[in-house]
Amino acid sequence: MNRITLRKVTLAATLTALSVVIDILFKQFIPASIQNVFGLPFYAIPLIIGAMLLGPIYGLLMAIVSDYFATMASGFAYMPLFVLAAVVWGVIPGLLIKSKDNYLKIFIVILITHILATFFNTLALEVYGWLYLDKIFYVRLTLVPVNSIIITSIIYQVNRRLTPIYEDFKRKTSE
Repeated sequence: MNRITLRKVTLAATLTALSVVIDILFKQFIPASIQNVFGLPFYAIPLIIGAMLLGPIYGLLMAIVSDYFATMASGFAYMPLFVLAAVVWGVIPGLLIKSKDNYLKIFIVILITHILATFFNTLALEVYGWLYLDKIFYVRLTLVPVNSIIITSIIYQVNRRLTPIYEDFKRKTSE
């Protein structure tokens, strides 16, 4: 494995682990009934940052790994349909956002991604018999703009503060 690949894999693993920790904390400290209604996808922040820096393939792999390990570590049974929401968070921002993009572009991409992730997550909840799509999807959809503003603000601020580190990382991985 060359140095470039090793750096990318290390960054992807670190961000994936951070996503797992955030997801476990939310699953442990916020009741499932609240999570199912409000759809709090803050585990997606490290996935989005990783996908922006490393691209959609790394974002896809990070999403699959983080979803699996967060579910297993939380003590829940793994239900594969839920991975679709994580995959959306890992792939779409990796395709459409770059670290230097402005707030509005990041917000629009996060909003669209959040709507798709909410749909897939709510669909999985219905398929597994926990909630009904027609009753809960619209409630969850009303919270998407608020969650999107929070996620966008965090990502935008992280990008602004870490731009020198990103540039150094990109320089070292392109040599």
